[in-house]
Amino acid sequence: MQRAGPVPFGFVRLDAGRHQVTLTVVGRDPRSTGFFAGLDALQLDDVGDVDPIVRRHDELGGDAGLLGAATGGEQVQALSIVQAYGRGMIVWTPDAGAHEVHGAILGRYLAMGGPAGLLGPPGTDETGTPDGIGRYNHFQAGSVYWTPTTGAHDVHGAIRDLWASLGWERSASGYPVTDETGTPDGLGRFNHFQAGSAYWSPSTGAHEVRGAIRNTWASLGWERSALGYPTTNETGTPDGVGRFNGFQGGAVYWTPRTGAHEVHGAILSTWASLGWERSALGYPVTDEFAVAGGRQSNFERGSISWTAATGAVRVSY
Repeated sequence: MQRAGPVPFGFVRLDAGRHQVTLTVVGRDPRSTGFFAGLDALQLDDVGDVDPIVRRHDELGGDAGLLGAATGGEQVQALSIVQAYGRGMIVWTPDAGAHEVHGAILGRYLAMGGPAGLLGPPGTDETGTPDGIGRYNHFQAGSVYWTPTTGAHDVHGAIRDLWASLGWERSASGYPVTDETGTPDGLGRFNHFQAGSAYWSPSTGAHEVRGAIRNTWASLGWERSALGYPTTNETGTPDGVGRFNGFQGGAVYWTPRTGAHEVHGAILSTWASLGWERSALGYPVTDEFAVAGGRQSNFERGSISWTAATGAVRVSY
């Protein structure tokens, strides 16, 4: 059969020969020029001799299997056909086929609106993670990951893309421990992970922050601090000794011997002009702090001070 439109609305079995098919229209959107809300044409997809949802349920053990018996009939939700079961659901779309969702991942999925929500229909069954610890489902617009210690949490959009590029749960960040959440300043989004965080804003994109650098940034007030949002992932320094994250308003540098400290403003600009950590000053050993008439940061072999009245910067060794 030829597909004539973009939206599935149910399964109809057509045996060989000529048939008349009668469709009962439950509702009509007066804004639509077609017979169905948002449709200009009827879609027919050849899904085989057996309802693909029934086929998938049978593959999973039928009524005695993973999902249990059906509860009610198949329902249309957005661009999907959905069948609920006692212990889960199967969702079918023309592009992804039929996939099951169950357990804690299903709970999170339904809380986000199910197939009609932010994540859209599933693109995989629930699957074990490569590290052997967790479980996940990928969806059209994101993923939900679960472990016994973290529970089930969603990751989507640019934050999911970042996490994937770093190695998913095998990355230094580990598994998500929060859902994607709006930042208190109302500008960005974030997920916390077992060993770090990923923050996104429209102007900075998504970047990860972890370990001692994250702890310092958190102690200063996260994105509401003078540093703002991260503009880089945690990165090794050119001298091979330390680690750093760049932020909108400064940077945080860490080494095993100095710990993690922030530098920003005119003091940061001066330190950068001298050669960063490879300068005679070395790494910062304090955050910027108030002194009489201005601000100062101490370094391994000196200090940089700034005078508020004049904007003058002085380097001391």
